[in-house]
Amino acid sequence: MMLNVILLVVAYLFLQMCCVWVLYKIYKNPSIVDTSWSIGLMMSGLIYLSATPINLRQIIIASLLIAWALRLAGHLWLTRLRIGHIDKRYTNISREWKINPDLGFFLNFQLQSALIFIISFVFFFISLSSIKTLSMVDLIAIMLILIGISGESIADVQLERFKKTSPGQVCDAGLWYYSRHPNYFFDWITWLGFTLFGVQSSYGYLSFISVGVLYFIFTQITGPITERGSINSRGEAYLQYQSSTSMFIPWFKH
Repeated sequence: MMLNVILLVVAYLFLQMCCVWVLYKIYKNPSIVDTSWSIGLMMSGLIYLSATPINLRQIIIASLLIAWALRLAGHLWLTRLRIGHIDKRYTNISREWKINPDLGFFLNFQLQSALIFIISFVFFFISLSSIKTLSMVDLIAIMLILIGISGESIADVQLERFKKTSPGQVCDAGLWYYSRHPNYFFDWITWLGFTLFGVQSSYGYLSFISVGVLYFIFTQITGPITERGSINSRGEAYLQYQSSTSMFIPWFKH
């Protein structure tokens, strides 16, 4: 039965990214895939959670997942897609492709669906858990998720406010004073909370693969690509910020 659920998630993610690719073709904006990340993770998690008898614990986990996903998707839609903003990351990487950009983005989107599948697998382990009521570990997990959602929301608001008041400058206000990517860090904290829900089931230690992959994406792929764009647009100012500020974990200047 669980194999069928896994295959359903794979099929859903493939179809979702096909739809995202069609929307990219219509609006000529590959950045739309960023919004699909949280939606894909949400839907995958809900499919896994609904595959077993529903209990209070699963309802709480599902509610936290929905809150995280809709907040992030809403923020990206309001600040990027609604105004037609195209992330330079995608235009830059597409210049390096030796294949048709449309095919390149289709393959890129499907690769991202594979990463979403790996990260969402934590909910497979959560669904295997025999725990019906909240444990002490669950309470810690809930606290981490709430901190993560709150921290990411604050970081996003601070960045948007800074862009309006100080256009073209390097944001080093609020949480951005302590980390170059506080939004990524608190997103990761949220996923660490979901991982704690997952570790309490059979083979639950494999849940750490999810949060480990997400850490790798933030620190080795998305973060460096974003920073290369910031260096190109802000030059020495960003290099100074880069040299004095922690990349991921918020910390004091050095």
